[in-house]
Amino acid sequence: MFYEATRRMLRLYHGKSINKQTDEDLEFIDSLITDQNIQSQIAPRVLNLGLVEFCQYVCRKKLFRKKLFDETNKGLWVGTEVVLRCLGCVVNLTDISKDACHRVVEVGLHEDMFRFLNLDPMDPSKVSKFSHIHSGLADLAMSVVYNVIQAS
Repeated sequence: MFYEATRRMLRLYHGKSINKQTDEDLEFIDSLITDQNIQSQIAPRVLNLGLVEFCQYVCRKKLFRKKLFDETNKGLWVGTEVVLRCLGCVVNLTDISKDACHRVVEVGLHEDMFRFLNLDPMDPSKVSKFSHIHSGLADLAMSVVYNVIQAS
């Protein structure tokens, strides 16, 4: 299982695009982070493999695009799914690891979260109705920041 987590993290970094495979890899990694039997062992490993940095990369690439809030007839745009999954991984990681919280600050991911929350599409006075996408992203961004504040 640790080998598989490492393999999937490496695949995330070597992937040419953000696609369904990215989402599946993040889902697998998140399942390990939330597994209470192994989370104390897996957290330092995925942290050292750069999960926070990967999340920051994804967020910077996808969070600030209008298409983030678009839905298709089949569901969410895959980039949006990956952002949601990636932020969920970081929320779960920062829930159990102070080191992860410190890494969020070191790389400036918390600043990206604040910038995202200040965007016009996230401003309730400028958006007539928040979708579940808006709500989910806002909740995850605020959870990352909240965990970091609690660890400080």
